[in-house]
Amino acid sequence: MSEHTDPAASPAPATRADVRRKAGNGADISRALDRHDRRIGWMDLLRGSSIILVILLHSTEIVTARVGDVPAFFEFLSNFFAPFRMPMLMFLSGLLVAGSLHAPTGKYVWGKVRRIVWPIVVWTFIYAAGQYVVGKGEFMPWEWGFWNTYLWFMQFIFAYYILALLMKWVPIWVLFGVPFVLMFIVSPDLVLLQRFFYLMPFFFLGAFIEKHWDQFARLLSVRWAAVLSVIPLGLGLFSGLVDPLWYVPLSVVPALLGIMILVRLTAVAPDVRWLAPVRFVGQYSLIYYVSHYPVFAALGWLALKAGITNSSAALVVVFIVTMGVATVFALLGRRMPVSLLFELPRRMWPARNAALA
Repeated sequence: MSEHTDPAASPAPATRADVRRKAGNGADISRALDRHDRRIGWMDLLRGSSIILVILLHSTEIVTARVGDVPAFFEFLSNFFAPFRMPMLMFLSGLLVAGSLHAPTGKYVWGKVRRIVWPIVVWTFIYAAGQYVVGKGEFMPWEWGFWNTYLWFMQFIFAYYILALLMKWVPIWVLFGVPFVLMFIVSPDLVLLQRFFYLMPFFFLGAFIEKHWDQFARLLSVRWAAVLSVIPLGLGLFSGLVDPLWYVPLSVVPALLGIMILVRLTAVAPDVRWLAPVRFVGQYSLIYYVSHYPVFAALGWLALKAGITNSSAALVVVFIVTMGVATVFALLGRRMPVSLLFELPRRMWPARNAALA
């Protein structure tokens, strides 16, 4: 998930790598990844697609719970993308972590606190307030249940970012391999803990490939990625038609392979203009993610109160309105005071005047 809210730096002068990328091979994005200094269109496209699928999934769930069963196609769609939706967000976050680690440790941690922990706190209270309004509030802020919300994903990603500090001393394969083993050992009854270990390898696989992007691009050519695209397609069809693969440890290997294939193919795709709205969602994915749940939950509650029975129409309305409200937040998200919903200011106190020091 992108935490980007600052304007991207001005593009650097064209280099031979830029020329090769524009020519279509897309192999060398190392500089942009390493410096973390500009948007990467195909990453925003994948991130935006994943967020849109998350919002569609949740819209489907709330309409099913509040109005009635939606057409079976939407259940198939949710299950088809289950092996890739959240793991892709984790992988893309890991793909950029090395660029963030160039910053001093204190600055790095503070950046994650103000851009991840802060919106977790703000939107947990917003969500909890909504729960109390509809009479479902059961926990107080000092209880774990109060924090056990849709924001589990951001809690995970903050933990992964902190663990990424170990990359300065520990080989990445350790941070990848240990959770890979633990996901099979942890009891399935500990749902969130098993999910934590399930998603962690996707994050650190992204971090590993960032360090070896050029080698990765050479080993997995575009031609081979196109041939091997049967892997994510087959996995999606199995999940959609046979057995939904929602954080199932046995599916992690084909899911990891599928994501690498999808990333390799998307990295060479042109930034076509008609996909700009999806890239916009990817650029402001954090805002879309944290704001969408209270919006669609409120819409579902209103649909129930209004006695709406047409689930297909309700799904269309809930999805479109939720996307619309989240887009308004994205457009206003860098303006005070709205920005305080999504991040703390970079500097919480005035800079000391050097002349007076």
